[in-house]
Amino acid sequence: MPDIDLVIFDMDGVLCRTDYDHRLAALADATGLDTGTINSATLQSSFEDLADRGHYSAAEYLRLFGERLGVAVSRQDWLDARQGCMTPDHAMLALVRRLQQQLPIAMLTNNGPLLQECLGEVFPEAAEIFGDRAFFSCQFSSSKEEPDIFYAILKTLGGQPETTLFIDDSQTYIASARSAGLLTHHYSGFDDFVEALGLLGLSPSSL
Repeated sequence: MPDIDLVIFDMDGVLCRTDYDHRLAALADATGLDTGTINSATLQSSFEDLADRGHYSAAEYLRLFGERLGVAVSRQDWLDARQGCMTPDHAMLALVRRLQQQLPIAMLTNNGPLLQECLGEVFPEAAEIFGDRAFFSCQFSSSKEEPDIFYAILKTLGGQPETTLFIDDSQTYIASARSAGLLTHHYSGFDDFVEALGLLGLSPSSL
């Protein structure tokens, strides 16, 4: 096993627990629409996928989000719904901070320009830890379903796939990263991740 010299973390489901039903309920309260309408028109539609791939600016995304619902959605209502559904995993974040003292880290999430622009408001802990190494799929005009995004982020960071560890809770994204040659860990919980780090020679007791 080669030495690891870069670790890339997913956001939702790894650095925080994300309750998408809570997000839908908050948007329903803000718009007066039912959650099914909101979900099908925006979050589970090709529109959201295009946003994740960088097809819109933050302002365009928010305007189109409202147009698809037929109800204007304020920036604050959108941010409140997004922040409200996220519960930071403080144990994981503390471990990431310790790991950061030993080797370079980064974050890669499938998300669009509005969350990228407002990460400090929505998830200040992640913004503080990762800074300009918090990357969003929209920056690469791609998504984690495609190996190309991993080639792109490695080029940006100057990393090599065989010495880069990628952590994600999605098997689909893990498979994509593996096809790009990265080392991977399918995240299913904190304890399993700590054990995996130990097997990779990154025992938290030494961090």
